[in-house]
Amino acid sequence: MPDLRLGVLGALEVHVDGQLREIPAGRQRAVLSCLLAHDGHPVSADALIEAAWGAELPDNPPKALRTVLSRLRSHLGRDAIELGPAGYRLTVDAVDADEFVELLERAGSLDAAQAGGLLGRALALWRGPAFGEYAEAPCARPLAQHLEQLRMDAIEAHASAQLQTGEPGAAVAGLELLLADQPFREHAVELLATALYHAGRQTEALQRLRDYRAVLAAELGLDPAPDLAALEGRILGHTLPPAGAMGSGESPGSGGLGLPHWLDTSTAFIGREDELADLVAAVARNQVTVVTGPGGVGKSRLVAEALSALQAEVGGPISVTELATVRSGGAAAAVADTLGLRPDAASVTDDLVEFLTAVPHLLVLDNCEHLLDEVGPIVTTVTRRCRDVRVLATSRRRLGVGAELQVPLGPLRLPEQGATTGVQGSAASVRLFGDRVRRLRPSFALTADNTAEVVELCRRCDGLPLALELAASRTATSGTAEVLDRLGADLAQDEPGGLGAVVAWSARLLEPEQRELLDCLSVFAADFSGESVRGVVVHLDSWSGDATSALAELVESSLVAHHLSGSGSRHRLLEMVRVFAARSLAESGREQEVRAAHAAWVRDVVTGIRADWSRVDGAEVSERLGRCSAEVVGALRWALDADALALASDITQAVGRCWHWTPGLALRDLMIEVGERGLLTAGPDVAAGVATGAFCTGERGDLVRAHSLGKAALEMSRDPDSTAIAQVALAVAAMYSGDLDTSAHWFRAVSTRPELIGEGNTSLALLACYRDDLASARDHAAVALAAGPSSGDHSHAFARYAAGEVEARTDVARGAELLAEAAAEADRVDAEQVSRVSRIALFALLVRDRRPADAMPLGLRLCADLRRVGAWTQVWTLLRMLAELLTDHGRWSDAAFFLGAAQAAASAPPPVGADIERYAVLRARLSDHLGAGVLGQIEALAAGTARAQVLSRAERVLADLASQA
Repeated sequence: MPDLRLGVLGALEVHVDGQLREIPAGRQRAVLSCLLAHDGHPVSADALIEAAWGAELPDNPPKALRTVLSRLRSHLGRDAIELGPAGYRLTVDAVDADEFVELLERAGSLDAAQAGGLLGRALALWRGPAFGEYAEAPCARPLAQHLEQLRMDAIEAHASAQLQTGEPGAAVAGLELLLADQPFREHAVELLATALYHAGRQTEALQRLRDYRAVLAAELGLDPAPDLAALEGRILGHTLPPAGAMGSGESPGSGGLGLPHWLDTSTAFIGREDELADLVAAVARNQVTVVTGPGGVGKSRLVAEALSALQAEVGGPISVTELATVRSGGAAAAVADTLGLRPDAASVTDDLVEFLTAVPHLLVLDNCEHLLDEVGPIVTTVTRRCRDVRVLATSRRRLGVGAELQVPLGPLRLPEQGATTGVQGSAASVRLFGDRVRRLRPSFALTADNTAEVVELCRRCDGLPLALELAASRTATSGTAEVLDRLGADLAQDEPGGLGAVVAWSARLLEPEQRELLDCLSVFAADFSGESVRGVVVHLDSWSGDATSALAELVESSLVAHHLSGSGSRHRLLEMVRVFAARSLAESGREQEVRAAHAAWVRDVVTGIRADWSRVDGAEVSERLGRCSAEVVGALRWALDADALALASDITQAVGRCWHWTPGLALRDLMIEVGERGLLTAGPDVAAGVATGAFCTGERGDLVRAHSLGKAALEMSRDPDSTAIAQVALAVAAMYSGDLDTSAHWFRAVSTRPELIGEGNTSLALLACYRDDLASARDHAAVALAAGPSSGDHSHAFARYAAGEVEARTDVARGAELLAEAAAEADRVDAEQVSRVSRIALFALLVRDRRPADAMPLGLRLCADLRRVGAWTQVWTLLRMLAELLTDHGRWSDAAFFLGAAQAAASAPPPVGADIERYAVLRARLSDHLGAGVLGQIEALAAGTARAQVLSRAERVLADLASQA
């Protein structure tokens, strides 16, 4: 077969062995274009015949097609087109469109300089409109339009890279050409104004923004996006960051730190005053700052101390992600979880970019060294695409990204050789050591008798804070001379001053029972309680000791940190201690036994929570489940690795039956994996896991797979619980698919279970309401409310929401009251989805009841909440209702924009019931008022606007309306 290269980024081109081969115009080119448009997938003979002849068919179409294909093969080679059961397929891999897409994907995770080079290569492949004369042919149009959209995105990305590398003049030309053809691409307008400003053409930059504002208002009746309005002010005030430093501008907004328990900062912060000031200044000046240094040197503590000053210096929200216990492949999900997002696994980084573009943060990433291959690309992508985001990381090694500023952190200053006692005592390492000893033995002081020993101990610990703290804990009970004697012998076995040696030394001082327990504690994924420790060891046949006293000794030895929280006394392992204990556990040969015990304890915990779900206060059980979710993740990972699928199924079933609690991304995906793995071993002992996986798959939006898993779970189930979960999964998948009859069938089956009467009837009430069967809806809602108290707080909030939806059809005031009560109750018990749908329904009610003053602040809250959790399906529902509100206020163009955005979004649910007619009428009104041509232009603009920018527009419009009310 000859060397073939085909081109579709312009008029159709064929190169054979490096030489241009002319394909005759007409049917051969049409058939080849149709084959190329299917991107290597088979094409039926009928489709190729239609592409070649359209409605004017020859006498014998199949024979005529074979003739065309034979002639085409004479140009391309006999093996270039193959015939299979599904039709004809091109076997050629060398297509310029594929090369273009590959270059774009590679550029997505590189720094600006490297990305700019690849994007330039990608754009150079274009010779004209994709597919040339066949761009509007039915078979080629979808791919041609997709490629054209990618081309425009690539032009913008290339210009952005040129700005970041200090080439604003080069960026201007490509953007001018793009805007000449697509004048309403707002991101291109933003980039062009920025490039003109940095090229020394401030007046032109401002004029372009003002011209765009004028044409947008005159032709479409819209205001520019919020980012463009802000850009004009920054250009006027000369506050844009310099070219080549894009992204280092100030973060808008304000807000508290909102930090989780991260690091114990209750002890004195000693000896790092200069480093603290330097770090704050570095973060203020740079987009990516990385504190590097050896383990135990105090990187995390320094960053923790800097956060309040950074809040004042750079503003905006701060998010702290602890990566020490995150496994390979989980970095992006961990950052998303910290931000409260719930994206799909396949789009985590894109969803992070969308959120952070709209809500810039200072991202603190702690302990990155074991995830550099993941963290580097994430940081590169986020900082390249989110110009107002800053990243502050701690790592034993630099991240390796182009924009990072490395801030090395060394050990604390050691005493000077031969100095006087007073000078030696002022050294930071000695001061830290003395402070930590006095915390345990207040009478301790630096004296002429012990100064030499203390100084030597600090030197032997190499000034590392963690080593000093461990040594101080022993000095408090043993004295400096004894500690120094033992330290010397133990450190001789390893690199002097190394933390592994210091931890090993401290561990060797433990009794065997305490050492064994320390190893076991390494399996905890997060902090833990004494009760948790006892819960794990009870599953260990080999354990016969006193876990409470052994844990107390580990705390006393500073090998286990202790703190108080709202849930009581909690413990955690310092990271270096965790690493040491995990290695020791693996070497002992007991790791699988201990991890199995941990997983069995997790099963006990979640089974207990599930049993309490309907009979204990909802806020309490939600808090318990959230607190142990990291342990559930760890237990499921081990169970899947160990092929303990029955145990994994038990855990996922218990979590899944905690109705209306929303798991984090990592936990949800593991629950789905349990379902998929269970399907391979089909049997009653894994049926509940498969059913729960089906439910989670449906919530993720993969409805076909959810249906398949649900049916399989139903077939293998032999117990009522597994059957019920499978029925719920099938019902939810059918409802999301718009198949209301099938959904009602399964929910009726669910409602026959006494404990699920409330859940089943709540959903049946909603389905009846969607069908406008209000009599049935009221009956089901009444049953659901009556069953609510015995079903638990979460189910009762859900029932109240459904009752509000039903009641609002005839009594708006009572419906609004029930919906508000449902949202408040859902907030209290952390029923996240119930809270959102209740408020969306209330927003619709307020809009349709002509109560804009109440609707607008609620709409603003919903925008923020939906953006945070990535609930885009519900965003589009909200924006349809916003279009109704704007129409009532005469904001015709804005209404058309948001209705068009919802109409074009792939993730938007189709309207059901009365909403079908409502939105058809609304669009007709908009067309009558604006004219079909203008409406089409606005819809095209909306369809091409990134969803995060659509949501930002909605927030701005709602704020404008609220200010005018």
